[in-house]
Amino acid sequence: MIQSGGIEKILNHLKYKDCVISFCHDDYRKITSGSQKYVLDLQKMMSDRKISCVALITAYNYDAHKIEPKNMIVEVVVDNETVCFLTAWQVASYIGTLITANKINLLSIFINSLFLMNISMIDEIISRINEKHDVPVLHIFHDYYSICRNIFLFYNDEEFCGPAPIGSPCCKTCRHGENRIEHYESINKLFIKHNVTIVSPSENGKRIFLRIFKHLEQSVRVVPHQNVIPLKGITSHNSQSNKRIRVAFLGYPLKNKGWDAWMKINDIPNRSDYEFYHFTVINQSLAGTIFIDTSFHNGANQDTTSRLIEHKIDVVLLWSNWFGNYNYTYYESLEANCFVITYKDSGNIADQVKHFRNGLVLDSEQDLVELFNINNEKLKECIDYYKNTNEQYRIVVNNQLADELLDKRLFLSAEIQSFEEQINNDFEQTIDSLIHGKFELQREVQHLQWELLELQRKLHEYVENYSRLELHSKEVEKIYCENSEYTQMLKSRYEELQAYNQLVVNRLNQLENEGFIKTFLRACYKLFPQNIRLKLRKLLNRL
Repeated sequence: MIQSGGIEKILNHLKYKDCVISFCHDDYRKITSGSQKYVLDLQKMMSDRKISCVALITAYNYDAHKIEPKNMIVEVVVDNETVCFLTAWQVASYIGTLITANKINLLSIFINSLFLMNISMIDEIISRINEKHDVPVLHIFHDYYSICRNIFLFYNDEEFCGPAPIGSPCCKTCRHGENRIEHYESINKLFIKHNVTIVSPSENGKRIFLRIFKHLEQSVRVVPHQNVIPLKGITSHNSQSNKRIRVAFLGYPLKNKGWDAWMKINDIPNRSDYEFYHFTVINQSLAGTIFIDTSFHNGANQDTTSRLIEHKIDVVLLWSNWFGNYNYTYYESLEANCFVITYKDSGNIADQVKHFRNGLVLDSEQDLVELFNINNEKLKECIDYYKNTNEQYRIVVNNQLADELLDKRLFLSAEIQSFEEQINNDFEQTIDSLIHGKFELQREVQHLQWELLELQRKLHEYVENYSRLELHSKEVEKIYCENSEYTQMLKSRYEELQAYNQLVVNRLNQLENEGFIKTFLRACYKLFPQNIRLKLRKLLNRL
């Protein structure tokens, strides 16, 4: 039943004005697993920095993605205490009201897991909150639900698929492939719309994520859940000679965690050389195996590391057969100085075993069985060598994300305080400066007015001069036209006279030639016989 007075209930249970919102797919206070452990650590690291944590828990429902957001009921948990049950739109409305009224200072929104979550509901709540205040959003990348509804990326629950690209043919034959395209598009839209920062706890997780979300590479950060601190100069001295090897399986009896491999080494003929332990929260152990409760709820005062040390575990089997992006149990084993045996495709576990050199990475279950059944002396030598030569480590929660929020808050507070002090200390000086500035502006305005009048006068002169020049230009143009006509007439007359002169010259040349002939004939006339003279006379008469 939805309770009334939700705003007052939320406000009254907040220990601090500064707060964060954390989306959770189940009740982290009751369920023991990696993502739930992270939420508990998140709560504590925020509380240590005087930041309240508002967890929004939705019903654990395999069909949650099919339910309309308005019909989703959210359990509101403030600083680890259930306050009320609200619809999604009420949550967004109430948080927005508290922000507007300056009752809370919302620093960040964490999406701790998308597993079986209603994406539309998350989008609606964040969208309504961002209408009041733009809040950074981080997705803690615990599993691969953002890539496929199968969080282990197992094709038909049998083998790791890569992951297969969106729209791959193998999705059509996989029991988890239905509506995968729609699933991807809804999450991709959520990431882009709200500029979500993807926080992966390991490089392995980042690599897998970017196989599908290549376009979000700039939005992915690697922030490990824990820090590994070497204890310099501290080593243990141990010998497995004449001693049964104590071997532990950590976690739920699930196939993806390597339960099948665990059962095989429990069936080896020389089982008497070993003591087998199962560290988990529910006693589902094999016969002849010692059950150790690892619950971290209900007042439990021991963590898994302490229990591993207490029971003097030599070897931990972490045979995950999927590319896990973290694994708390590995770091608990490392801190307990246990020798770890893992599968080559166990993701971050295999990466860390190779990095810290605290175990073996095997290629197959056959290699694992042979190691325990046939090569157990080799196993003892490996354990002895590791425990007598390795460094020991202390594992602590990585507070980086909480410290970043604290730094942001301190920076803003210091900035505001500095601004207020400056206003208070320089108030009178600021007023005098403003008055002086006002007079300066008035003088500047007067000067500009004078310049404007002067410009107007010059403009008037320019207009008059332009009018005169325009009139003079018209007269010049008229004279030019008249001169052009006269010039053209003179040119035509010149051409006529030149042609006539050429005729005269030609005639003169002709006459000059004729006169030369006549003069020559007259001079020689008397020298010619009579008959020739007659002919010449006729010729001259023709000329």
